[in-house]
Amino acid sequence: MHKYRVVSIAIIVGCLLFSVNGMIIIFNKMQEADSAQKTVQDYKERMSTPVDALDPHTTNAASAPTAKLVIPKLGVDCYIRTDTVNAYNSVYHYPQSAGFGQPGEAGILGHRTTYSSLFKNINSLSPGDKVIIKDLTYKKIYTYEVTSNGNDIRYDYKTNPIRFALEGDSRLLLVTCYPPGAKSAAYITHTKLVSTTSF
Repeated sequence: MHKYRVVSIAIIVGCLLFSVNGMIIIFNKMQEADSAQKTVQDYKERMSTPVDALDPHTTNAASAPTAKLVIPKLGVDCYIRTDTVNAYNSVYHYPQSAGFGQPGEAGILGHRTTYSSLFKNINSLSPGDKVIIKDLTYKKIYTYEVTSNGNDIRYDYKTNPIRFALEGDSRLLLVTCYPPGAKSAAYITHTKLVSTTSF
């Protein structure tokens, strides 16, 4: 009888230890989940406000361009504006996105079939091709390199607006319509900063 009592107590103690250990593991996992949720929330707060990719809100007041976009492979050499997307020989820098050469994602919108059609051949860019920003204010040249093209076509850009990252490596996103002449989707070419020089 005494033997069975000892075995019973051992089983109960074992179960208690197992339960306590399980509770500790669950508590630690909950702490990790809370930390992960906070990290995601912090990241979202460091993203730009949502942007309608192909119909961004622009200002009525004209402003002088302060930078140029050069894409040697496409023969593009144009001004960058922040007041309108509809200007000849110009592209549009989303003001909500990062500054050129700064951490995060700078976004540029260009037309494919209207207003000089500067991005009409953007689909011909390949990884490694150069995209150059000439900052006329700070006298800097930012050279970016294409990392992917044709892999990011967003059909849901109306219901899931673009949010530009405002931290991390310096990147440049070239945005245009898809297919050419229609606004069925936002076509995004991704590039990364590879050098900064002065002029």
